[in-house]
Amino acid sequence: MPRRRPLICLLRWTLPGFGGLVLGCGEPLAPSQPPAPEVAPAVAPAVDACPAGGIAPPQLPRTRPEHESLGYWLARTAEFADLDRPVLGAAEVRALNSASQRSRALGFAARADLRAPIDVVALASGLQARVGFLRERFSGGKLVQLDGSPVPAELQARYAVEITPTELAADMRAPLLAPGTGAQGRSGPPEPELRVALDLIPIHCGPQIEPYYAPSRDPDFDRNLCSMARAQEVVQVLRPWGGELLLARTSYVVGWIDGRSAALSPPLAPAEVRAFLDGPHRRVGQDLILPLEGGGSQALPFASLVPAAPGGPGRVLVATAEGVRTGLAEGPAFAEVPRPLTRRAVLTEAFAYLGQAYGWGDRAGGRDCSRYLMDLFAGLGVTLPRHTSDQALAGSYVVEVPAELPEPARQALLDEHNRRGIVLLHFPGHIMLYLGRDAGGAPMAIHSFAEFLVPCAGRAKGAPAGERETLLKVDGVHVSDLELGRGTSRTAFIQRITKVTVLGPAR
Repeated sequence: MPRRRPLICLLRWTLPGFGGLVLGCGEPLAPSQPPAPEVAPAVAPAVDACPAGGIAPPQLPRTRPEHESLGYWLARTAEFADLDRPVLGAAEVRALNSASQRSRALGFAARADLRAPIDVVALASGLQARVGFLRERFSGGKLVQLDGSPVPAELQARYAVEITPTELAADMRAPLLAPGTGAQGRSGPPEPELRVALDLIPIHCGPQIEPYYAPSRDPDFDRNLCSMARAQEVVQVLRPWGGELLLARTSYVVGWIDGRSAALSPPLAPAEVRAFLDGPHRRVGQDLILPLEGGGSQALPFASLVPAAPGGPGRVLVATAEGVRTGLAEGPAFAEVPRPLTRRAVLTEAFAYLGQAYGWGDRAGGRDCSRYLMDLFAGLGVTLPRHTSDQALAGSYVVEVPAELPEPARQALLDEHNRRGIVLLHFPGHIMLYLGRDAGGAPMAIHSFAEFLVPCAGRAKGAPAGERETLLKVDGVHVSDLELGRGTSRTAFIQRITKVTVLGPAR
């Protein structure tokens, strides 16, 4: 059975070799550690005003303009590390990427090889477990429509169907593993059907395109949106499903797409598959319209990756509605991928996303915390899993942070490992890139997040969630300190950290 995480930490189911299914990352509703009463809350509405929600100010509490400057953090980092020395060599990065596909620690959340034969038994088992879990959530009223009414019976009926390996294999558009042997079977076509997303393609958790929500019914959090395939990403069409739906996957997520509206290229030829999956790539540094050789153009969004084309530098392959075309990708808008994993490169990539929109499950093209980090590192040639808790296991090494560890010791731990390599900070439902301490000694991070709590004046220690505290919407990639949440039911970020994940040498 799949692991069941708290709903705010993303409904997630994963399959062997199919990557994690992710909705996005949000803030846990319950505190993970007790508050620290000796530190006074930094932000509080007036005593007589305690709205339930609001919009965070453009400048977050204690975040100064220089904190959102790449140059500031390059200078701070240069005080203790060589900005241009790789924290991992090319061979070490390849090993890290390989572990994302084979690591036992990651298990079902490992990245998928889209060319590999399908283990249809594992796929059927995983899908059956997922629809069964969702069916229970529907019947228990834990997933509802936006108006609070139950999911209609005709949609719930789709989750009552038994998914068997035999039925699943019947229309599979991919080579299959012979059950129990690990060898390729005879069923399915000789090559998988691989296409390229030309625009955002919603990948749904269940066999429907209609949204459903937790009982809080926040319209920004469609619990049926597991992720989005983004433009120029490879999408494997696995099989038709119920007429209008297709079962499909990317290298990091599997689910259902709308076969009527999904913006997909024609199937890739074998040489095109190698180019799109293996690279090398060029990373697009801004939204642009790329002129194509022979006429025409193709829109390329910020952070998309396009493969280098044979025949000379600066030429790239771009998927279009008519097939794969060649374009000229020269100038500062394009960066080579992979690149050396240096601190300068990581910080430069991280700050390129500053101000980009947050989106649960990539809603409306935004990025949640784990998608932000996945795309950031993909731009350097490092493949991370999709889900927060799996990213927390995907470094060179991981340090568990005991709940009882005092805050001075926590900060010392962050600093120690920040000197060794690139540090990710994880607590249930969220993950951040650690920047280090500012000139005043405050530890800070850059991350994509939806919201944070501030206490109202007069909030009593240990008061329940929602009592005299205000939820402020952020909805973007920002630099913040680790004090956010101090004095609320969620507690401060620094108090909640459970894992420190490091990309760099262990010693």
